[in-house]
Amino acid sequence: MFNKHSKRFWATVALVAAIVVFYFPSLLAYRYTAAAQSSGFLTHPWRSWEFLATALTVPSDSHLKTSGAAERKAEELFDKSQVGVVQVRLLFLPARVPYSFSQKLGSRTVSTRITPPYRFVWQVDGTVHALAGSPVLIVMMLDYRSGAVLYDITSDLPGVPSSPSPGSTGPLALAGAP
Repeated sequence: MFNKHSKRFWATVALVAAIVVFYFPSLLAYRYTAAAQSSGFLTHPWRSWEFLATALTVPSDSHLKTSGAAERKAEELFDKSQVGVVQVRLLFLPARVPYSFSQKLGSRTVSTRITPPYRFVWQVDGTVHALAGSPVLIVMMLDYRSGAVLYDITSDLPGVPSSPSPGSTGPLALAGAP
């Protein structure tokens, strides 16, 4: 079998196999992370090996192991509120290192900083019904491991009752259902 093809053929096959193996974790990380991060795994594929190692060593007692569980929790927390959940995506962040993001809420820009206790954080995207023509915004950040609320957009909305402080895991008591 090996004698039917030249050394050049087998070198090409080995090179293609090495590239596939090298990029496979990048494709996984690209598929499962938020758009803000996903392309970074394709341009810096060595980061995806760290993602894969973290994914394979997820603690068994994690509260929000799937995007479905995170979405259900966000919908439960925003039940009867001015916020609607659109999608949930995974962020892969350095643990205990501050992560900042900015977004436009109406006519003002709000900057937020969270410090995730674990590498995986669920980014919940949604709309705010109180803002006319609301684009899809980051409405909540949930800790993958504990299920704690790390960020809630209602704390940045004037005139909308705020949720429990970040770090809590109980349901929100927001008034003013749409």
